[in-house]
Amino acid sequence: MKITAEKVGYDDIHQWEPKVAQALREGDAVIDCSSLRKADSALLALILKWIKEAQGRRLSPAIINLPEGMWSLAKLYGVRELIRPYCRKNESAQKP
Repeated sequence: MKITAEKVGYDDIHQWEPKVAQALREGDAVIDCSSLRKADSALLALILKWIKEAQGRRLSPAIINLPEGMWSLAKLYGVRELIRPYCRKNESAQKP
C-alpha cells in the first residue's frame, strides 16, 4: 500500500486506517512512504498497530522510505527498535 499524501496527521489518520486494514486483508503487508514528507504520532501508532496485525496474519511487514521525522518520533516514544527491523529504503528512490 502506498501512502500517497505528503502529510499524514491526527486529522487525516481516519482516512488511512481502513486503507491499511484493507491492504492487510488482501495480503499486502508493505507500506510505501515514498511520497510522505511529514507525519505525526498518529501515523506512528497506526504503523505499530499494522505491524502487529500483519504478524497476526503471518505476513511479513515492510515499511519503505519512512521519513526522517518519523524516526525522531519513534526515538522520542521509545519504539524505534520495534519498527527498525521492518524498515528499508527503496533503492530507486532518491534520498539525500
